[in-house]
Amino acid sequence: MIFLIIEMVAHFIVVLFTSFVVYTAWPGSSLFSWHPTLMVVAFTFLMVEAILAFSPESSMLSKAEHKTKVMVHKILQILCGVCAATGVSVIVYNKILHNKLHFTSWHGFLGIITVGYLVMQILIGMVEFVWFPDILRPYMSLFQQKLLHATSGVILYLMVSVSLMLGMLSNWFTSNVTGSAWYVCFMCPLWLALIVALQTTNSYVPRLRNRRG
Repeated sequence: MIFLIIEMVAHFIVVLFTSFVVYTAWPGSSLFSWHPTLMVVAFTFLMVEAILAFSPESSMLSKAEHKTKVMVHKILQILCGVCAATGVSVIVYNKILHNKLHFTSWHGFLGIITVGYLVMQILIGMVEFVWFPDILRPYMSLFQQKLLHATSGVILYLMVSVSLMLGMLSNWFTSNVTGSAWYVCFMCPLWLALIVALQTTNSYVPRLRNRRG
């Protein structure tokens, strides 16, 4: 019941936080406006919902077959990668237009590493679970592959959360979001990172104990 409440709250945070940032950025008002828009859609909406698709408690797909959940996870993560890559392209092009240096802030530096990690995570996931599902079977079991993929996903989302929080320290965000609204926004990535970690722990730790027992 506790996990159900926590994860249902996560869905509300995903929708509200994403909507708030998109509204604040007002996509189309400037070239830069597409950067926060695409990044928050990628990392707060698409990625979190892709992970929660496997949740037996709060997912809208809780009664769906596992292969359906996998398909939804795959589609959402690919869309996440496309949005994130486009968001990076926008900010790079925007800096070129204004003759600014690239990736000089901690937000930009960690952000580009995080997007690179995301692309790697997606490609490796496609290789070992879709294109060549038996490629690692001689070296590890399917459960070990899934556990490694999920653990890597948690690490990725921790990087995402830190990158988002660093973005909230930027001049653009602090000039547009102030007071209590800023503090609420700053806590959202922390809460979502906790949910992602709990989702993985709740899914794999009991099974890992059973296998060892």
